[in-house]
Amino acid sequence: MSTATAQESKAPSAGVLPLIAIANLIVCLAFVAFSLPFFWKQLHILHSWPAVDSQVIRAEVVPARSEVASDGQKYYDSDVQFLFTVNGTPHVAEIFSHRSPKIEKVRYETDKFPVGSHRGLRYNPANLTDVRVGAGYNRRFFFAPLLITGFGLIFGIFAAVFAAMTHGSKKQQSA
Repeated sequence: MSTATAQESKAPSAGVLPLIAIANLIVCLAFVAFSLPFFWKQLHILHSWPAVDSQVIRAEVVPARSEVASDGQKYYDSDVQFLFTVNGTPHVAEIFSHRSPKIEKVRYETDKFPVGSHRGLRYNPANLTDVRVGAGYNRRFFFAPLLITGFGLIFGIFAAVFAAMTHGSKKQQSA
């Protein structure tokens, strides 16, 4: 048996490579399609929710309001309250975030909001307690859709590699 014959038997058949490429392309497109509503929601917030200045009136670490985990580990949340004014009327919005079993980590995140400091936020005109702090064209605000799209792009790269391998195997067969 020659070396060329042994190499040909190890390589995937030319009929399988296009199927693998197409399957990866379909998964890529599915991830991208799945991310679109997340992008849309964030863009909707940026373009339709009014921006106001707010003042931090409370920032503390609190035990998470949930059942204790099955392993008995206790979780903590960052509880931050903001005071802002809409049409001359003051409103208070509360955000619970940065859940973690490590109280030091939650305290570090909570300390980024000292009481009395001012933050820009966007509020939902239909529900004034629904607010977003740090909303803008940044990685943190668009993290979820960017992550989902990133997974899709990985499958897109696989699709391109398998498509290139398909064209390479067709050239070898025709030679």
